[in-house]
Amino acid sequence: MGDSSSKDRMLQNIKKLKKEIADLQKKGSKLVESEQLLRTLTEKSFAGLYVVQDGKFKFLNANASRFAGYKPQDLVGKKSDFILHPEDREKVKVEAQAMLRGLSTSPHEFRIITKNGGIRWILETVAPITYEGEGAILGNSMDITDHKLAEKALIESERRLADIIEFLPDATLAIDREGTVIAWNRAIEEMTGIPAKDMTGKGNYEYALPFYGARRPIMVDLILKPDKKMERSYSAILKREKDLLIVETWVPALKGEKAFLWGKAGPLYDSNGRIIGAIQTIRDITDRKLSEEALRESEQRLADIIEFLPDATLAINREGTVIAWNRAIEEMTGIRAHGMMGKGNYEYALPFYGTRRPIMLDLILKPDRKIEQSYSAILKREKDLLIVETWVPSLRGEKAFLWGKASPLYDTRGNIVGAIESIRDITERKHAEEDLKRREKELGLKNVQLEDLNAALRVLLKQRDEDKAELEEKVLVNVKKLVMPYVEKLQAEPIGSKAVSYLGTLESNLKDIVSPFARKLSAKYVDLTNREIQIAALIKEDRTTKDIAEMLNISESAINIHRFNIRRKLGLTKKHNLHAYLTSLA
Repeated sequence: MGDSSSKDRMLQNIKKLKKEIADLQKKGSKLVESEQLLRTLTEKSFAGLYVVQDGKFKFLNANASRFAGYKPQDLVGKKSDFILHPEDREKVKVEAQAMLRGLSTSPHEFRIITKNGGIRWILETVAPITYEGEGAILGNSMDITDHKLAEKALIESERRLADIIEFLPDATLAIDREGTVIAWNRAIEEMTGIPAKDMTGKGNYEYALPFYGARRPIMVDLILKPDKKMERSYSAILKREKDLLIVETWVPALKGEKAFLWGKAGPLYDSNGRIIGAIQTIRDITDRKLSEEALRESEQRLADIIEFLPDATLAINREGTVIAWNRAIEEMTGIRAHGMMGKGNYEYALPFYGTRRPIMLDLILKPDRKIEQSYSAILKREKDLLIVETWVPSLRGEKAFLWGKASPLYDTRGNIVGAIESIRDITERKHAEEDLKRREKELGLKNVQLEDLNAALRVLLKQRDEDKAELEEKVLVNVKKLVMPYVEKLQAEPIGSKAVSYLGTLESNLKDIVSPFARKLSAKYVDLTNREIQIAALIKEDRTTKDIAEMLNISESAINIHRFNIRRKLGLTKKHNLHAYLTSLA
């Protein structure tokens, strides 16, 4: 009985022991599985896991040691703070203690010194645990060096961007999506007189006050909230695209004065391409606007002057587009200004040549010797002036001769911006000149004929002189041979004294006939009367006044009057001897 009872208890104990063994085996199997799972999680985790006990590493996974450039076995047993950056050791101690005590739940950042002396950034959380039956610290860490470098690069980039915006020559402001000013550079400080410290961080359209004197949306707001009605309030929308707006407009209150501004606005994007704000640059172009208006007024005055110039006038810009076509050239060509203004491709040549080709004012912009040579005459060619005359084939369907003057057009800086040409139709003058040349040519031919006629006349006159000389010679011979012998015979005969005197006079007169004296005297002094010539001949013969009076049967006083008249007509003074002078003429 007793033995049976003991055997039963023994069997029960064996059965119980087998069950406990089975339970232990089961628990052991689960523990192995848990250890394997923990080992797998530890080894495969992206985080760095480590256990610190008594200030020393007791365990590290591969990632935790790799962050510092070591293997796990290199760090086990060493102080955990030996890899900390000296400047961060105290900070890490304080933040880790706060987390272990439950006073902080936020991960903390610190730097470590790697095996090769480099620096890495670590993000860490710690928690208290029991390790091998004693208290320990479980550390969970991540290497955030790349993130810190990117963050630093971003900060540097933002700093550079801020510096760029700060020193942009154009006034620049930027706002975020809530309309808060996030940038207000030095140039806009100077433009508005408002320092950045008084504007940065302000909203509610504060940035509009310096320009409009009121809180209202401005151009930069149209980037975030497009508004067609507001856009129409600007003087000019120069460009409107999806992400860009360029405008010009008057503002009423820039430093208390009306100003004309140019502005360019566009969106600001984050790294994901989302709009996070808008930026605008501004230029004060009031002076340029006023200059443009003054220039337009000046151009209008110039256009009015060109319009009423008496000469036909046209002008082109550097691209060869017609920018002036006045009333006189309308009348000359029959083409109205509205049909020519703005035209290019040598349209202005058609009324003159019937074809598109360079004309004189093109030579101002692009000199061409070959084209110059096509003109009838280059009257003047200087650096900035060309004057020509030429025939054109088809001015209103007829050939015409034109005078033209061309010169450059300059801007205020002395740059050539075009060319201008004035034209005159001098066809009638050209025809008159040609008629004159034709008549001069005809006159030249007649002059040649007249010269030939004169030459013939000179031959005839010479022949007449020769005939006259021959006749005079015959008269001389005949007088000497046929008359003088008889006079000499009469003088030899006894006759009265008066008859002797008559014979002497007759002899003298006959000598005068054969002498050149009387002919020379009458030819040189045509004002002498026949009586004065007669008396002058007797004076030359050295006859006295008494002898002459008796021979001519006139009084001596009459002879003296004739002597006075002869001296006066011969231009003789009292110093001259009349007899000697008359003798010199023989």
